[in-house]
Amino acid sequence: MRIGIVPISAKPYHVGHHSLVKTAAGENDQVLLFVSTSDRRRKGEVPISGSDMQRIWTEEIEKVLPKNVMVAYGGSPVQKVYSVLESAEETIQQNDSLDDIYTVYSDPEDTALNYPAKNREKYFPNAYRSGNILFAAEENPGSFTRGVGTPDVSGTAVRSSLGQCDYSTFSASLPDGVDKEKIYNILCPSAGTNEALVRQYVNCILKG
Repeated sequence: MRIGIVPISAKPYHVGHHSLVKTAAGENDQVLLFVSTSDRRRKGEVPISGSDMQRIWTEEIEKVLPKNVMVAYGGSPVQKVYSVLESAEETIQQNDSLDDIYTVYSDPEDTALNYPAKNREKYFPNAYRSGNILFAAEENPGSFTRGVGTPDVSGTAVRSSLGQCDYSTFSASLPDGVDKEKIYNILCPSAGTNEALVRQYVNCILKG
């Protein structure tokens, strides 16, 4: 069996994430999608609640995911990837073989940062050397580089649109099939207020 693994924080989930998930679903029999549910709070950015995102996932995002994608919430997505790959390593050590092929999907930068050579050698050396563990961004870097093989959308820009109450830009970053206005109203701290209406009006003027 071919198993894809996608670890994401996704605060919020946007078309870039969705493209990655759909690619993994098309290339594998099953996809394990590990999703963080921790809060995101950064200076100068709109805070995003993990509980709000989990609500959005269960009510909106899950319905547009490919059928072979299984979502697991909570904890560190990258640590969960290591847990799966270490289990694969145990299997190959016990049986001298491994039937399944695991492919981890993330962009080239995150792949290099989260799965360096020293960690592969430490945690899953045999499964990696045998070709049972692959990293999609290393197999085909261009396909997983933002703006080249995936949509040119960043989480920072999406959160900025929330902070500016810019519904037009925010909604354009979301995958088709979800209730975009509902998601915006959940995540935008001032949605529906006079302040939000003023900001939307100013954004429209600036965009011509």
